Amino acid sequence: MSTQGILEKIVDEVESEEDELVDLCSKLVQIPTVSPPGESREIAKFIESYFGSLGIATHIYEKVEGKSNVCVELPGKREGKIIWLGHLDTVPPGDPSSWKHDPYGGEVVNGRIYGRGSSDTKGAVAAAMIAAKALSRLPRDERCSVEFWFTTCEEIGAREGARWLAEEGFFKGDICIVGDSEGFLPRDPVIDVGCKGILRVKLKAKGLAAHGSVPFLGENAVEKLIEVWRYARRISEFKLDVPKALEPIFESSINLFERRMKLNKSQEASLRRLYHFPTVSLNIIRGGIKANVVPDYAEAHLDIRVTPGTDMNSVKDRMINLVKESKVDGVEAEIYSLREGIYEDPKSPYVKSLSEAVRRVTGFSPTLRILTGGTDGVHVKQISKIPCLGLAPGVHGTAHTVDEYVTIENLTAVAKIYAVYPLLFKP
Repeated sequence: MSTQGILEKIVDEVESEEDELVDLCSKLVQIPTVSPPGESREIAKFIESYFGSLGIATHIYEKVEGKSNVCVELPGKREGKIIWLGHLDTVPPGDPSSWKHDPYGGEVVNGRIYGRGSSDTKGAVAAAMIAAKALSRLPRDERCSVEFWFTTCEEIGAREGARWLAEEGFFKGDICIVGDSEGFLPRDPVIDVGCKGILRVKLKAKGLAAHGSVPFLGENAVEKLIEVWRYARRISEFKLDVPKALEPIFESSINLFERRMKLNKSQEASLRRLYHFPTVSLNIIRGGIKANVVPDYAEAHLDIRVTPGTDMNSVKDRMINLVKESKVDGVEAEIYSLREGIYEDPKSPYVKSLSEAVRRVTGFSPTLRILTGGTDGVHVKQISKIPCLGLAPGVHGTAHTVDEYVTIENLTAVAKIYAVYPLLFKP
């Protein structure tokens, strides 16, 4: 059979499994896998049982009992090996009464599957499972080897998931496709060629307690934080030395934002700075013990995102200097997390081959993007030294939100791409 004939066969195979794909996604959503704590044994057993019924062996790995990671191996005879990586855990649903659809109901309504994790990333997991089923039915000489990894604890640092697996040397392959992304549309597909780095800073302010009626006798730690924040926020004015090879990707990423979202003038101005300057968000502030007591301690947590390929230490040093420039006594900056971003050369053969798979399935060329957030691909790239690209059915703006959903159209298209790529991949 010709290559085109094989491609058409596997696309038809996935399409015929659409009902099962929807059912799988719904059932995965119905199994709570909240991080923390990241317990995933029940969902791992479900995946193991599914593949067992197909005669496909699975392996379960645990660093901590109950926090399960599943590997499905499909050996092929063609050159090369693909790693597929997606996470099973989710963020908490919040107040269930704020949901119109049960967060663990897996309801299917008007072409959408609702529930916590449907978009991030149980929809991708279901698509990968159907792709694996379709690939297993092909002769081995028609595809390269593929390992599907379903991991835990991504939402809390992956120390029992992908990060641990990478550190232990479990990941071995030529390319990793990360099923953790959003914004895919069959008529406007997206491939992530990188994601931003993270710098997290805790500002700690020490003051002097006093009665609230005589505040001049104390030193207000909260007020100190507010003053320092006026300086710390200027990190967003620090011009980054970005890789020239990524300039076209910055532009396509920004254009994608503009196509998908309605922005006011202020938001548009910020969007234009998104990759050439860090972003900073003051996300947690704590201080005070009582309404009539001047607080003697306060802290604030800053989330800073930095374009991959730039010098993270220069951003860290600039932040520390900004705090010093404030000249506020009793305030220090603690850097408690620093992780560089990752990216692949947009001209690499891996990007070209995945783009070809997307075109074969959808008929459209994908937009290449740098994610503003991060994924488990960081651990695979930085520890296992395997190139990483992101492609998933996640719906833009639904991850971590109330009434999270994924569309059946997205699921089916992405399952086809996952199945087609091992037929086109060349290392």
